[in-house]
Amino acid sequence: MNRLSRVIAYRTLLKYLVLKDIKVKSRGTYLGVAWTLMNPLITIATYFVVFQYIFRVAIPNFVAFLLIGLLMWIFFARAVSTAATCITDNEGMVKKAAFPLELLPMASVLYHLFYHLVAFSLAVLLMVLFREVRLSWNLVWVVVVLVAFVGFSLALSLLLSTVGVFFRDTRDILEVGLPVLFWATPIFYDPSMAPVFLRPFLQLNPLSPFIDATREALVHARAPSWSALGLMALWMSAAGVAGFWVFGRFAPRFAEEA
Repeated sequence: MNRLSRVIAYRTLLKYLVLKDIKVKSRGTYLGVAWTLMNPLITIATYFVVFQYIFRVAIPNFVAFLLIGLLMWIFFARAVSTAATCITDNEGMVKKAAFPLELLPMASVLYHLFYHLVAFSLAVLLMVLFREVRLSWNLVWVVVVLVAFVGFSLALSLLLSTVGVFFRDTRDILEVGLPVLFWATPIFYDPSMAPVFLRPFLQLNPLSPFIDATREALVHARAPSWSALGLMALWMSAAGVAGFWVFGRFAPRFAEEA
């Protein structure tokens, strides 16, 4: 509780760290922050044209199916990859350590959340215009799942940021491991399309219940299944306990190891 109260007390610094990263990314460009809209809009439009009119897949509302999974994956992959080196990348700040070090992985996750919200909002707008999704009160579940997904990503980011301090190969391992996890995640395919012996392994993927629950709420206008909600709670609890405990245990050593 003491660490949480310190994080809340330094919320202004957290806001500054996130805004700083956003400004640094757009510095020196002609369109500046406008790229925040242009980049995801062009990418989403490209996927929409390709999978709507050229490469057709026998999955109902496949464009919405694909974009939901892909955008959630991009947020997760970028957040955890950046978090793996966020402590060592900010060595000067860490050695002064006059603030809760949890702010660094939190800022990393919130920075990528900002771009995810922009991209996801544009994608949902296109889905609605082309009738790829059904709007209902179940949209509330999209917000609930997103909050849970951000919490899960933050917990893993705390864990990986700690590991990254003591094991500098963490970022390289992620560059190899994340592509494997990408294809083990039902982004381009439905789990029912996989061979029977592979389906249990796909169900163990921690990202699957979050993506499935979002698709249920947006594409099918239904509440997530109890199994998906249970798996989300399980993965959040496991990641939360591991991430917060490990970070709190080893944070005092970051200054000498960074």
